[in-house]
Amino acid sequence: MKYKTFVIVDAMAMAYRAYFSLISNPLKTSKGEATSAVYGFVNQLLKVLEDHKPDYIAVASDSKEKTFRHEMYKAYKATRQEMPEDMIPQIGRIKDIVKLMNIPLYIKPGYEADDIIGTAVRLAEKKGMISYAVTPDKDYMQLVTDKVIVAKPGRGSDDVVFYDVKKVKADYGFEPKQMIDYLALVGDSSDNIPGVRGVGEKTALPLIQQFGSIENLYKNLAKVDKPGTKQKLEESKENAFLSKELATINCKVPMEFKFEKAVFGRPDFDKLREVFIELEFKNLYTRLLKIYDHDKEQKEISKEELSTAKVFNKSKSKYKLITSKKDAAMLAEKLNKSSLFVFDTETDSLNPFELNIVGASFSTKKGEGYFIGIDAGSKIFSDGNERLPVDDFVKIFKPLFENKKIKKVCQNGKYDISVLRGLGIRVENFYFDTMVASYIIDPDEKHGIYNLSEKYLEYRPIPQSDLIGEKKDPSKIFDVELEKLSDYGAEDADVTYQLYEILSKEIKKEKLEKVAYEVDFPLIPVLESMEHEGVKIDKSVLDSYSKELQKLITGYTKKIHKVAGEEFNISSPKQLQVILFNKLGLSSGRKTKTGFSTDARALEYLKGEHEIIEMILDYRQATKLKSTYTDSLPELINSKTGRVHTDYNQTIAATGRLSSINPNLQNIPIRTEMGK
Repeated sequence: MKYKTFVIVDAMAMAYRAYFSLISNPLKTSKGEATSAVYGFVNQLLKVLEDHKPDYIAVASDSKEKTFRHEMYKAYKATRQEMPEDMIPQIGRIKDIVKLMNIPLYIKPGYEADDIIGTAVRLAEKKGMISYAVTPDKDYMQLVTDKVIVAKPGRGSDDVVFYDVKKVKADYGFEPKQMIDYLALVGDSSDNIPGVRGVGEKTALPLIQQFGSIENLYKNLAKVDKPGTKQKLEESKENAFLSKELATINCKVPMEFKFEKAVFGRPDFDKLREVFIELEFKNLYTRLLKIYDHDKEQKEISKEELSTAKVFNKSKSKYKLITSKKDAAMLAEKLNKSSLFVFDTETDSLNPFELNIVGASFSTKKGEGYFIGIDAGSKIFSDGNERLPVDDFVKIFKPLFENKKIKKVCQNGKYDISVLRGLGIRVENFYFDTMVASYIIDPDEKHGIYNLSEKYLEYRPIPQSDLIGEKKDPSKIFDVELEKLSDYGAEDADVTYQLYEILSKEIKKEKLEKVAYEVDFPLIPVLESMEHEGVKIDKSVLDSYSKELQKLITGYTKKIHKVAGEEFNISSPKQLQVILFNKLGLSSGRKTKTGFSTDARALEYLKGEHEIIEMILDYRQATKLKSTYTDSLPELINSKTGRVHTDYNQTIAATGRLSSINPNLQNIPIRTEMGK
């Protein structure tokens, strides 16, 4: 049975969360309008709509008037600060957007959004609907039932965690309705709910689990083991019961809620488009269109329409192109006085043994970028502009990079370290990598500079394709105008610096300093050194073994065909299915949409049923060894070093382990005789 769905959003809670989550790097339009709260609210709303296109949707907000809770307890929310001045107009923007999306907004004097939402979801529950209450507040967990789910914003800007009954039990250790009793004991500092003085989370949880409710707890106070806890409970009994009343969401607000007015319908695209252009929410508008199945009458916001596009804390005067020896020396002197700087390199290849450096960029603060055009001498630039000779670059900047007192920061620093190694420069005191930092914080996210910039800075840097084309051929960099290359490189350094400021705080906030600064960041130059050193390959041994494997493959093929009674393509799953399950009658395999499976796991399961299974497994092992290793590895030997130089990656496997690509050396099957 398909249930109808209802989404209702706590507007103020979502706006506050968005505002303060970006407080260290607030979002603004190019005209200076603050947008952090608006962006966060709309972003999370769209995320929920993408995941659960509802039948009905509404938004609830607190009223300016005091509520019934203030009458019960004058100090209720007394510690809450006044709304920040730049947030006030953003609330107006949010209300406008909600209206233009044709979503009803409910405000009831004397009640909070919690109460309106509680009342609405209980009404929806009676009608047999599944409800999603969108809010960051944990007190909403008390509303969760089999038909009410709390959608809580996660750590990332577009993450949402859905709390059903099972999830609440798993994360909090008690039933959803017991959240009221839990808050009665621990209180809530954001709302100034007192709770029991001296009782925190560690003390409250076992009490809730043992006694179920504060009513039962106080009836059985003699059974509380710890005398200190018992005394605290006795002294704060009145506050405990008051706190429970304050924390209880009123699900019977006297209000008229008509679901027919909350039908998920078509927004006013034309007016919304104007607002999103003003707010410079190009990507959010594109997502909005997708939610409504790419309404063909509506067009995405173009770059031209964003004529007042975000300046992104930069101005041309702060991005400086350097081509002379004198200016390069002045920059090196400036950087030498800093405690930390960001650097980035531009090259004509991704192969460290073949590349030519064409530029290097630096930044020491937000909004700043320097780009040095470099002439390595082996290639000709099409624009004919002057560039700093590579020998001068090395002479000027080598002491700076090798200065152990100055911290260095990069995005994907392993590559840039290898570039400088090729020039005879060692990078000392490598301190922070924004790509690796993003992985440490959330391995499941994308960690490229464009993804990170959009996520944390709400800005998309100059795409590399603007310089070297959609095919991203690095050698095309010699055709790029120096001014354009300078803007691109300097911006990369600036973006990386701003990401460093944000991600370093995130790492501290999430208490990930130890793994970041003692494990992952120090590992980067070690991996670069391993990649440079490479792996020695004995080509003659592999060539010889390749011939042996071919003999084995030929032998296995003949045996398999003989046992099967006919010749067929052993590597074809379809033909193998016919032989094993139709002709030979094996039937205990794992079924798929296309018939019984013939993958390795399925064949291992069938071992012992027929002699052909063992032969096929041996055949597969031999063919894999030959194609993947004995034939392929010799072709990957670097002609200059005589070694294979694999890439070791810290940011691919979500489990945290290292991975190896180009080639993949981690999957060599050494557990078998042939593999050894």
